[in-house]
Amino acid sequence: MKLRILAAALAAAVLLSGCANEIGETVVSRETEPTEIYDLPPEQPAYPVSVGGETFDSAPASVASLSPSLTEILCELGASDRLSAVGDYCDWPSETEALPKLGSPAKPDLEAIKAAAPELLITQSPLASTEELTLEQAGIKVLTLDAPSTYAELCEDYIQLAEILFGAVDGQNIAFSALSGLDSAMNAALGLGASKSFVIVEAESGDGLMLSPGGTLCSDMLSVFGENLFGGEKGYYASPEVLYILAPDIIFMADGVDRDEVREHFPTAEIIKIDFERFERPSGRLAEVINGCAAEIG
Repeated sequence: MKLRILAAALAAAVLLSGCANEIGETVVSRETEPTEIYDLPPEQPAYPVSVGGETFDSAPASVASLSPSLTEILCELGASDRLSAVGDYCDWPSETEALPKLGSPAKPDLEAIKAAAPELLITQSPLASTEELTLEQAGIKVLTLDAPSTYAELCEDYIQLAEILFGAVDGQNIAFSALSGLDSAMNAALGLGASKSFVIVEAESGDGLMLSPGGTLCSDMLSVFGENLFGGEKGYYASPEVLYILAPDIIFMADGVDRDEVREHFPTAEIIKIDFERFERPSGRLAEVINGCAAEIG
């Protein structure tokens, strides 16, 4: 896993900026008049910004969000004053509760969206093509950002939204600032050197335990503690035979799962309860989950 990808990108930007300043200085001899002046590199414009096939020539003054994760990220970026409306499931931060509700990506309230009249509507689940066309005909730009399956992709969501809202010049710095708490938590967890084997129990029922496999955001981020042993498919309950052959050091168990059921299958593993919903609507609040796990493991 690559951590601090934002730090590396920003370090490169700072380095280039420093080089540009040095190159742009007049070369002065102590004995002669200035003899040579180097041209400064062209200044990078804040706009246009292109994201997800859409081009933004300026910052949208008003934004609506149908996805809880994107709503939280937008607020973390310091753009809550631009939120004109949110989806029915957007309930964080608390000030979003008073905003007009717009339905969900599966069932958007097109009339409510048109009444809110945002310049930009963002979502992590695509709308039907006819619904998107209706909104675009009403002058509302629709942008779909893929739900992240890795920590790097989550960081990329921050960068893309920040660049749309604040321009290419300031966007990365603003994204890095918003992600600093989560980035610190990830690096502190990695610094433990835990190297534990684990499985993630996200749900349980009469069919058994549902484990979260590799290739998911939850698995990718928790891999700072070691290796996910479950290589099955997402959304399926693991058979007793599969559970029998797994022998993890740690069970990351979602809230609401029956601990006794988990203990029956994994009698010797350490059980750590996690707020699995955080991974389903990822934002900077995942720092709380990572820090909590690190405290128990460390």
